[in-house]
Amino acid sequence: MSKTVKAIALCRVSTKAQELDGNLDPQKENVEKAANILDAELVKVWALAVSSRKGKNMNRKDLREMYEYCKRYKSVKYLIVDEVDRFMRSIDEYYWWKMEFKVIGVRIIFAKRPDIDPDDERAVFDELIEIYRAQQSNQERITKTPEKQKAKLYAGYYPSNPHTGYRKSEIAGLHIPDEPNWSAMRKSFKAIASGEWTIEEGLKQALNDGLRTRNYGPRAIGGNKIDMYRWKDLLIDPYYCGIIKFADWDLGEKVIEGLHQPMITVEEHQVLLQLVKNKGKRFIIRKGGNPDYPLANMAECARCVLSEYKHPRLTSANQNNGAAKGYVRYQRYRCRACHLEVLKDTFHEDITEELSQLLLSYEQKEKLKEHARKIWTSHEKTRMEKARIALGRLSTLRQRKNTIVDQLIDAQAQQDDTVDDIKERLESIKIEIAEADKVAAEAQDFEKDFDEFIGFAFDFMDNLGGEWWKLDKRLMGIYKQMLFPAGIQLTPDKKVYIPKISPIYLYKTQKIAPKEADFSSMEEPLGLEPRTPCLKGRCSNQLSYGSVAL
Repeated sequence: MSKTVKAIALCRVSTKAQELDGNLDPQKENVEKAANILDAELVKVWALAVSSRKGKNMNRKDLREMYEYCKRYKSVKYLIVDEVDRFMRSIDEYYWWKMEFKVIGVRIIFAKRPDIDPDDERAVFDELIEIYRAQQSNQERITKTPEKQKAKLYAGYYPSNPHTGYRKSEIAGLHIPDEPNWSAMRKSFKAIASGEWTIEEGLKQALNDGLRTRNYGPRAIGGNKIDMYRWKDLLIDPYYCGIIKFADWDLGEKVIEGLHQPMITVEEHQVLLQLVKNKGKRFIIRKGGNPDYPLANMAECARCVLSEYKHPRLTSANQNNGAAKGYVRYQRYRCRACHLEVLKDTFHEDITEELSQLLLSYEQKEKLKEHARKIWTSHEKTRMEKARIALGRLSTLRQRKNTIVDQLIDAQAQQDDTVDDIKERLESIKIEIAEADKVAAEAQDFEKDFDEFIGFAFDFMDNLGGEWWKLDKRLMGIYKQMLFPAGIQLTPDKKVYIPKISPIYLYKTQKIAPKEADFSSMEEPLGLEPRTPCLKGRCSNQLSYGSVAL
């Protein structure tokens, strides 16, 4: 037989994880018992995970639905909730909603005390205390919990669910690779960053390699394919290059390195970020630092230099010919101003050939050695002083040794009791002499070191065509300033052009050093117009190369 009085109930937890852990079941049991005590039929139960903190309750969907349900069905007289904090954690909003339900004839009942008289003074006071405690508890969570979580975040732990490609480990907040997602994403991310695949091609390959969404929790089931919108979000997420952020907290400019294993480098992340913003262009332009392109931002476009364009430098540019032709990759240099391109290997070969034409004559080597020795000597003053001091100390110690030896001979002859003490002193002096001798030898090696240095330098300069490419980018930039003060340029017909070289060098076609070569100062190279095939046709106002004019 159906009961005349009806009731509805609310069972609420704050997070989805609490719901999946079964925290709603005890609440359901309690509200059912309360309905029986009230002799009311429980016709509908709202069981869900939703936040009840202050400021979020006025437009809560569940409360709005319950309110409309009670307005429609007048037989509903009770809204049963397990405890006050399960309803909400805000004093103002609690009493506002209490009055809203009271106006339509519905009382809010708490399961632990369903039969209490709501108009009893003690009940009114207890109700106020309960809702006050709920609000204070919520305020404590807001202020204290994030601070604890922030401390973990600063230490490199991530205080939320793992991102796609990772899973939880035994250590809370430390995520580890989740296969096959991790390897599939890493492979595609790196291929896109290097220019081998487009964004679309990378997603297709990742899906073929097994990339799927993965939810977390005891009841979760993964397996959905990732769409293009989600894929782009993943590409620009700094989490994958080892940097962690948390959207709810303002961390300012602080960069926090996570403890999880990154998929890609920070440089690759920057490339992916630019690609997504540029809608996945097939060309990838790097700003420098790529070891595959040592002359990026160092060599220049000759035409754009003469035209005084703002950005005449060459930068790296990768290109592939698309899926239809098998993703063949081409490495090029490209002018940032006019977009003139040249194959990297061709450009490097031409530069090697130009550098191989340079040589040092005997006279130049002797002059260089003479000036280098002066510089070397000025820098070796400290070592020379150290050697002088060491040699002086060595002479003093040897004299002292001779004196002690004489004392030992006399003591042994007279069978003096001091023989053992004298022997001990003698051994100590021998050790000091050995140490001083070593210091003196090392300090005197500056001549040998100079010979080794100058030999290495001449060998490097005589084989510049091959040795040049062994330099790191910083040293290459220094040598460029010394040896090619006007830089290295690319002509419109894609040939190498070196406007000026240091007077240290001759071209192999020259037999004597130019008269204008002055070695009195090693600080700044002086002018030399090299006679080389790349300069034929040069005139004062315009550079021309065959039929092509700059």
